[in-house]
Amino acid sequence: MSRAIRRGRAARQDLLEIFRYLARESGLRVAERFFAQSEATFARLASMPGLGTRYAHDHPALAELRFFPVSRFRRYLVFYRTVADGIQIVRVLHGSRDLAGILAEEFGVDPGREEGADDESEA
Repeated sequence: MSRAIRRGRAARQDLLEIFRYLARESGLRVAERFFAQSEATFARLASMPGLGTRYAHDHPALAELRFFPVSRFRRYLVFYRTVADGIQIVRVLHGSRDLAGILAEEFGVDPGREEGADDESEA
């Protein structure tokens, strides 16, 4: 049985930007190879969703997020979640970027604040 691969809007935009960057900097063949390897990685993750590493963050919005490198382009990471019939690709990001900041923004999480912390009121 084939498992569903859902690509979120941000993930589709990430793939397009990476494709354009690689085509400009390394050539169209490299960009096409990246796209093919991304799709192969998505299919592998859909067939074995527990394969990736759990993203370590205390906020509940990020609790089920996992990541896994793109095959043959290991500096690019696929951030995904398991859904009932497959996986949802949330983002595809280069590992040197501010991953915590990007993901916090994606999920509306304040990266400097732990979940459950109370605001201190002024006296």
